[in-house]
Amino acid sequence: MMETVFFLLGLGFSFLVYFLSIRPRDLSLTRKFFYFILTLIGITGTLFLFGVVAAHFLRKLGILS
Repeated sequence: MMETVFFLLGLGFSFLVYFLSIRPRDLSLTRKFFYFILTLIGITGTLFLFGVVAAHFLRKLGILS
Protein backbone atom coordinates (compact mmCIF):
# COMPACT_ATOMS: atom_id res chain seq x y z
CA MET A 1 0.00 0.00 0.00
CA MET A 2 2.76 2.42 0.92
CA GLU A 3 4.56 1.67 -2.34
CA THR A 4 1.41 2.51 -4.30
CA VAL A 5 1.06 5.85 -2.53
CA PHE A 6 4.64 6.82 -3.36
CA PHE A 7 4.19 5.63 -6.96
CA LEU A 8 1.09 7.81 -7.37
CA LEU A 9 2.88 10.75 -5.76
CA GLY A 10 5.69 10.28 -8.27
CA LEU A 11 3.24 10.22 -11.18
CA GLY A 12 1.51 13.34 -9.91
CA PHE A 13 4.75 15.20 -9.42
CA SER A 14 5.96 14.16 -12.89
CA PHE A 15 2.82 15.58 -14.49
CA LEU A 16 3.20 18.73 -12.41
CA VAL A 17 6.75 19.16 -13.71
CA TYR A 18 5.52 18.58 -17.24
CA PHE A 19 2.74 21.17 -17.06
CA LEU A 20 4.73 23.81 -15.19
CA SER A 21 8.17 23.38 -16.70
CA ILE A 22 8.34 21.35 -19.91
CA ARG A 23 5.08 22.25 -21.67
CA PRO A 24 5.51 26.06 -21.72
CA ARG A 25 8.99 25.87 -23.28
CA ASP A 26 9.55 26.55 -26.95
CA LEU A 27 10.76 23.06 -27.91
CA SER A 28 9.78 20.55 -30.58
CA LEU A 29 7.15 17.96 -29.67
CA THR A 30 9.75 15.18 -29.90
CA ARG A 31 12.06 16.90 -27.45
CA LYS A 32 9.16 17.64 -25.05
CA PHE A 33 8.10 13.99 -25.20
CA PHE A 34 11.69 12.85 -24.55
CA TYR A 35 12.02 15.17 -21.55
CA PHE A 36 8.65 14.05 -20.21
CA ILE A 37 9.59 10.36 -20.46
CA LEU A 38 12.90 10.97 -18.69
CA THR A 39 11.13 12.96 -15.99
CA LEU A 40 8.42 10.32 -15.64
CA ILE A 41 10.90 7.47 -15.26
CA GLY A 42 13.26 9.40 -13.00
CA ILE A 43 10.85 10.98 -10.54
CA THR A 44 8.31 8.15 -10.42
CA GLY A 45 10.98 5.47 -10.19
CA THR A 46 12.86 7.27 -7.43
CA LEU A 47 9.76 7.84 -5.31
CA PHE A 48 8.56 4.28 -5.89
CA LEU A 49 11.91 2.84 -4.81
CA PHE A 50 11.90 5.09 -1.75
CA GLY A 51 8.43 3.75 -0.89
CA VAL A 52 9.59 0.16 -1.29
CA VAL A 53 12.64 0.67 0.93
CA ALA A 54 10.67 2.60 3.55
CA ALA A 55 7.91 -0.03 3.63
CA HIS A 56 10.49 -2.80 3.94
CA PHE A 57 12.17 -1.22 6.95
CA LEU A 58 8.86 -0.30 8.60
CA ARG A 59 7.66 -3.89 8.18
CA LYS A 60 10.97 -5.17 9.54
CA LEU A 61 10.57 -2.94 12.62
CA GLY A 62 6.98 -4.17 13.06
CA ILE A 63 5.44 -0.72 12.59
CA LEU A 64 3.73 -1.65 9.33
CA SER A 65 1.87 -4.95 9.21
